Order: sequence, then C-alpha cells, then structure tokens
Amino acid sequence: MTETKSLISSPEVRIVDASAGSGKTYALAHRYIQLLLQKEASPDAIRTILAITFTNMAAREMKERVLEFLKKIALDFFTDPGERELIFSKIELDKPFAQIRAQKILDYIIHNYNFFQIQTIDSFVYLLLSGCAFRLGLPANF
Repeated sequence: MTETKSLISSPEVRIVDASAGSGKTYALAHRYIQLLLQKEASPDAIRTILAITFTNMAAREMKERVLEFLKKIALDFFTDPGERELIFSKIELDKPFAQIRAQKILDYIIHNYNFFQIQTIDSFVYLLLSGCAFRLGLPANF
C-alpha cells in the first residue's frame, strides 16, 4: 500500500458526490480510519486530517462512525465479519497492533477532542475568518 503511505505526508482532497443514502458518510469515515491507522502515523495524526461536510447532521454522523470504527477495532467487536475484513484489508497494520493503535487514538481524541476536525463547511470558514479577523481588519465579534 505505497499509495496510503504518501497520502498522510502530502495534501489530499477527496470529494464524494453521491445521492442521499448512498454511503458517503460510511466511505469518508472509512477513509479517515485508513489515514489514522497507517504504519507511520501516531495518535496525534488526527491533527492533520480535516473532513468537511455540508450539514451538522452529517458531521455528527461521521464523527460517530469514526469513533465506532475505532472502538470496534480496539475491542475486536465486529458483529459483521465482512466489515472486519473490509476494514483490515485497507489498513497496513496487523490486528493486534491495529487494536493497540485504535485504543491510543481513542484516548487521544478523548483528551484532545478539539483536534478531531470533522465539521461543516460554514463552521470551517468561520473558524478561518475568526482566526484571521485582526489581519483582515474585522472586529473580534464580527
């Protein structure tokens, strides 16, 4: 999986455009997990990943899915063996090491939730503007 190794060190933009109910959130959450569970990645790799959706509901659902995947990996608690196979086929780690890594990532998220960047496009733009308000000549409470 040499493709995955280079993605964390260089920018990647992935756009998923599909109809409602087609599995976009699942696919993006799965990709998020792939990035977190690379061999070279550390638990703080979450600081380098930004996922943007259009609605608050989609952002919340994606966060829930990422946390659910991490929990399933950490505890090896998959109700569907096909899901286990799918997840482990896309990551570079063997099962015991992936379980340890998933637990460390969950711990990191719990202690550093503000770095778990799955948000709506409007909240992301607001964050950028508020971070640059002074330089843009905008009042702090614009």
